[in-house]
Amino acid sequence: MNKDTHILVSVSGGLTSGFMAYYIKNKYPNTPKTFIFANTGKEREKTLEFIDKIDKSFELDIVWLEADVIHEKGVGTGYKIVDFKTASRNGEPFEEMIKKYGLPNQSRPHCTRELKQAPIHKYMRSITKNYTTAIGIRLDEAHRCNWEKVKTGEFYYPLATEVRATKEFIIKWWANQSFNLGLKSYEGNCDVCWKKSNRKLMTIWLENPNLFDWWVNMETQYGTEEGYTFYRQNKSALDIIEMAKTTNFSKAICDKDIIDNAPKLFTDLDTEMNCFCGF
Repeated sequence: MNKDTHILVSVSGGLTSGFMAYYIKNKYPNTPKTFIFANTGKEREKTLEFIDKIDKSFELDIVWLEADVIHEKGVGTGYKIVDFKTASRNGEPFEEMIKKYGLPNQSRPHCTRELKQAPIHKYMRSITKNYTTAIGIRLDEAHRCNWEKVKTGEFYYPLATEVRATKEFIIKWWANQSFNLGLKSYEGNCDVCWKKSNRKLMTIWLENPNLFDWWVNMETQYGTEEGYTFYRQNKSALDIIEMAKTTNFSKAICDKDIIDNAPKLFTDLDTEMNCFCGF
């Protein structure tokens, strides 16, 4: 990577992006870089606390952004700068995005575009036009890398190409730090994200049913007329709740528990869409 190119480091709030921020901060001390967290308003409180901790502990000077959805037709999403105290916690940016673009789901994944990508890149373009985006895809996910965009300098995958980090490496690295995220891997940062597998969603409902209230409300307010729902196979949040009540299923297991009990064997990991919402 060209050390004169400005590095955009999007910190999503997960363990992998947190380690990537630490790595880039120390690996390239003299390279211009900007650390950004884009808050959707549906991140868990522990995620916000974790970002605040890594910001202070690693001295990252993270820029906290939220999408500024302009409802005028033809005008793209902007950004506003917030901080840990003023960051939305009740889905406000997310709901504004839904009002304009409708409910996101597997066939209409515009939440990442409008709540993450648009505000982050609009902010970066206000600083510099010459930057590369560091994306936290690990070595065990390297098949997801866009190598053409690496060639053009648009993307940079330090964990896959330099650290060669795996999920096991990331979990064990954080286990040796003075603080941690404090969430089970299946809980994720976005509390009831539509990209989670049904198994994870049902497990989350069993453990914290109140988290579904906002998603049910969004489908009730904005999904009925257009006929859209959040979840796979046109399932609604109420469908997921009913499945959790009536289906005999094995609960999702935290990755750390799988690693601790069977190192390098991830046979119990169920499949879900990897959204990499941090970039």
